[in-house]
Amino acid sequence: MPTIDLVLAGVPLEIETQSLRLIDLFTDYFGYYSPRVRQADDRPAESLVKCGIRLRLICVEQLAGVDSYLPAGARRISQTGVLGFWSFDGEGGAGYCFHTEVAAFRVDLQSGEIVGHVAPRAFDYPHILANTYAMFPLLLLLRERGIYHLHAAAVVSPRGQVWLISGAQRAGKTTLTTALGLAGWRPISDDSLLVKGGSGVDGERGIEILALRKYFHLGDQLLERWSGLRGMVRHHQYLDRTCVGALDFFGTRELAELPWRKVDHLLLPMISHGERSRLVPRPASEGLMMLGEQSVYLQLWGERTKEQWHLLGQIARGATTFRLESGLDLLDEPTLVARILAEVEGQGSSGDGQEVEG
Repeated sequence: MPTIDLVLAGVPLEIETQSLRLIDLFTDYFGYYSPRVRQADDRPAESLVKCGIRLRLICVEQLAGVDSYLPAGARRISQTGVLGFWSFDGEGGAGYCFHTEVAAFRVDLQSGEIVGHVAPRAFDYPHILANTYAMFPLLLLLRERGIYHLHAAAVVSPRGQVWLISGAQRAGKTTLTTALGLAGWRPISDDSLLVKGGSGVDGERGIEILALRKYFHLGDQLLERWSGLRGMVRHHQYLDRTCVGALDFFGTRELAELPWRKVDHLLLPMISHGERSRLVPRPASEGLMMLGEQSVYLQLWGERTKEQWHLLGQIARGATTFRLESGLDLLDEPTLVARILAEVEGQGSSGDGQEVEG
């Protein structure tokens, strides 16, 4: 069976499937991790190392009903739209199940194995299959290994300061990250980071922040509106968005591979629809609450939740927090946001300073 090998945040990952279409999809999706495709008889002498993850994908003609995938006694955790999420305890250990209208996944915590069944309709939007449906169980197993997902963007300013942009879906993270890139800043992620404990100073445990390296999902409207994006390679189009090779376009591919141990500023975007944009200092507690809201699986496993809150607290305490009320002026002049944020850096603001308008 063809297999994709790669290492994600220090964790070996194997993706096995007989579908060449899925091999192509996930090789492309994890392209920034230099994935290697091998055949079944090309398995290394040492198989998947301890604490690694194996994802097996099986194509089916039709997805069975949810009950056929759930062990006896499975408990529903949530139902969000078409995505259902269950937990179970069995003889082989604890696990989780995910079920949508087009794909179903079963996660075994003890073995680190995910088995996914994929129906033909999943290929209507293949990038959603990779970026959403398959990522949910992968992020779950990463969390068990102390690696936590954060729905946030990150960009480095010309002064070398790290700005983390955290907000809900459609809050403007990709738009702002791309606009900053056009102004000469260095984007390293548009919506996904991985956070884990790292070495600190004086024996204290620190933090490591890694970009979950993948294509940016940029709105088609911006690709047509901002002339500076001409020449950016477009890979996939779905709904009203296009997957683009922004790390290559902005020359930040190698930078995105580095771990970051400190965030200088935390930006909370909000689309205001006003004429002018406004940057407003906010307390660290507001930033921390946003980080918590944008952390996947925060409430699972009490000990993991405690550690995750500790890491998020380190980010919030070490950063100045601002709310950016994005106005129509940013759409007309994308480099404006860089001037607004650079003014804050130049003032050395502690987060208690004056508002800055575009």
